[in-house]
Amino acid sequence: MNRILTTEIWHEAKKLAHTASGRKLAIAYVTADHIGLRSGDLLVADASPRAIRSGQTDAKLLAKLHKAGVIIHSREGLHSKVMLIGKYVVVGSANMSGSGLTDAAVLSDEPTIRSGVASFIAQLCTKKSRLDRDDIAALCKIEVVRTGWPKGKPKKPIRIRRLGNATWIVGVYSLKRAPTEDEQKRIDRATSDINEKLGAEAEEYDWIRWGKKGKFAKECRVGDTLIQVFNPKNGKGRAITRRRAVLLKRTEPNWIRIYISDETRDSREVGWQRFQRILRAAGYPRKVQSGSVQRLETEMARTIDRRWTRVK
Repeated sequence: MNRILTTEIWHEAKKLAHTASGRKLAIAYVTADHIGLRSGDLLVADASPRAIRSGQTDAKLLAKLHKAGVIIHSREGLHSKVMLIGKYVVVGSANMSGSGLTDAAVLSDEPTIRSGVASFIAQLCTKKSRLDRDDIAALCKIEVVRTGWPKGKPKKPIRIRRLGNATWIVGVYSLKRAPTEDEQKRIDRATSDINEKLGAEAEEYDWIRWGKKGKFAKECRVGDTLIQVFNPKNGKGRAITRRRAVLLKRTEPNWIRIYISDETRDSREVGWQRFQRILRAAGYPRKVQSGSVQRLETEMARTIDRRWTRVK
């Protein structure tokens, strides 16, 4: 689904947020909570002293949200207006404020766009960017002189890695042995990094260990979407899930390790036979086996995703 929103941007966003499993926003300037952020939600905004001083972002609102359990990050120079609300994304021009300007946005549930937004937000969040109670208390002491657009340039530009936009079918297998002590340390560091970025406490993330050679290892990017074919050790009960976003890609001495988003309600796990029926219904021309690695054409990826819940 793709829709253009204009005057109803916040009405639609609030309606989606009411039943969504989670909400992650990267919106430059915030002076009002238009969607009802809750504990565990994530907000990235420009909460720099210059943005607070000019009245573009409201420190008192940030304090209220933080007290309610919202994880808040500040990135000076942020200009994005994107929201990840459950399985939907909203990408547009609207700050979360009462500016009264005429804005427009795209509402979409396209897997590739959702994965890209999820990865973009994850890249914005760092240990240094997360605001704690003392940080926000200091911002609340800044005298606000409403001058509109903040004066001056940000201290440092925000560096974002190029995001992927591909969809892959990837067959993976259970490892025959547990990770070595050295590997586990790297996994723990990566997991801690993702948790810090996304505001989770002690979540674990699925990962794929891959050799350094081959198309997938070289071309898979943060922001790509995976249709994962998981093959258990006994070879029975293959589970196929969709819409798994690539959150992090790390190079190790002997491997590439790719960390992917958790399964959600819209991942919709299916069995092997049903997956084959989905591919046939979508008109997919290639044979897919348990260990296949195939990059999909954009339109075919959309067609397969649309067939996912329709084929029994």
